[in-house]
Amino acid sequence: MKRLVFTCIALLIVVTIVACAAPTSAPAPTAAPAAGGMPDLKGRALKVGSDTTYPPFESVDKDKKIVGFDVELVDEICKKVNCKATFNTADFDGLMVAVNNKTYDFSVSGWTITDERAKAVDFGLAYMPNTEVLLVRADEARIKEPEDLKKPEFIVAVQLGTTNAITAKKLVADGNKQVKEFQDFPAAVQALLNKQADAVVIDTFAASQLLEDNKGKIKLTGKQFGESFLGFVFRKGDAELKNAFDAGLKAVYKDGTWGKLCEKWWKGIQPQPDCAGKLLSDKLGK
Repeated sequence: MKRLVFTCIALLIVVTIVACAAPTSAPAPTAAPAAGGMPDLKGRALKVGSDTTYPPFESVDKDKKIVGFDVELVDEICKKVNCKATFNTADFDGLMVAVNNKTYDFSVSGWTITDERAKAVDFGLAYMPNTEVLLVRADEARIKEPEDLKKPEFIVAVQLGTTNAITAKKLVADGNKQVKEFQDFPAAVQALLNKQADAVVIDTFAASQLLEDNKGKIKLTGKQFGESFLGFVFRKGDAELKNAFDAGLKAVYKDGTWGKLCEKWWKGIQPQPDCAGKLLSDKLGK
């Protein structure tokens, strides 16, 4: 009995030593706090993947420079968390894969936050409320509401890989026959103008600049639908970068920078977001 007790005690000591020596899983990395309590990315250079055919969020200007609301928002966040971001043009439908294979550090490209996409990537906090609308030719009288697209004679143009493409296929009677997908929205609108399509399903605040650029040729019809939010796309598990940008986004929202950028990029065009940001207050803080 004494020998058994001694053996048990010896085994307990060994197990305790082994358990104490065993490595523990490391917590997800976080950027060190900078002055003022913000995360500090230490001047990190970041490559941002973006479909730059999506004004006023992102587009290429006459000087071949990538500009837009998203571009300036990221720049302002980088001022808060000490980083330098460079936007790179890429096809929208390949951007999530490109982020996950480390071609880009993250993507900002009018991404609608969805549960399905969140299986493949991590979304940052919402930075823009979102709905969808229909664009039609200026002389179109047959299509007044999204429900009208159930008629089999109507063709709907969308951008490949977008949530708008998913929406369009739900709105029509036959998604295979009635929905045409294009590489970008300018091409979809051109198909509308060429009478290769009868309507375009697009995010409301991305429609604004296209309406301005094609004034008198296209128009909005019907109500807005499909409430959602837009977010930045990060590599699955990249907590350091996501957390830093979430903190930076909250800061530029609270100090009024987000609202000023919104007013700048939607100035004089319709429809406009609520640049007071009321719909974001629950997500980013008041």
